[in-house]
Amino acid sequence: MAEAGKLRIAGRGEWSLGEEGADVWAGAKAGRWLGEWGGAVVRAGLRAWAGSGVKAEGREVGVIGVGGGGSWPDWFEGAGAGEVAEGWRAKSPLWLLERLPNLPFAQLAIEIGAKGPVETLQQRRGAEQEVARRIQRWGSRGVKWVVKVRMTQSGAEAEVWGWGIGK
Repeated sequence: MAEAGKLRIAGRGEWSLGEEGADVWAGAKAGRWLGEWGGAVVRAGLRAWAGSGVKAEGREVGVIGVGGGGSWPDWFEGAGAGEVAEGWRAKSPLWLLERLPNLPFAQLAIEIGAKGPVETLQQRRGAEQEVARRIQRWGSRGVKWVVKVRMTQSGAEAEVWGWGIGK
C-alpha cells in the first residue's frame, strides 16, 4: 500500500536545451516528433527514473507534468486562411503532435513502463500544490511511484516521488 511509508523524493534529473553527451534517449524514433522541448521532458524524466533505482512498472507508476504544449505555432499568428493552408501543406503531418500538451509526458510513461495515471497541468500559480494533491490521491489508489516533470526556461527537471517503499 502506498500509505505504508512517508512520501519522499527517490531521484532527480534534468535536461537543458542544447545539451549534448550522455543522451539517455539518443536515436529514439519518438524524438522526431516531440521537438526539443518534448525531448527535454522525456530525457529529464529518464534521468530521474534511472537515478532513483526504482524497479516498479505498470499501474504502480504514474507520470505528472507541469507546463508545455497546447499552443499554436508561430506561423499561425496573423495569417489568413490561405496562408495557414499553405503553411500546413509545407509541414510534416506529425507537426501537430508536438503541440499536444500531454504527448511528451505520455511518451515518458511509455519509456519507463508506467501504466498508471498520466496527467499534465499548465504552468500557473498553484500548480505545484495541485501536483502534490494529485500525487497523494494517486497514492490512495495504489500508485507507489510518480515521476513529476516540470518544464523550465532552459529545458526540464524531474523528480521521482514514492512512499518509502523498497525499490
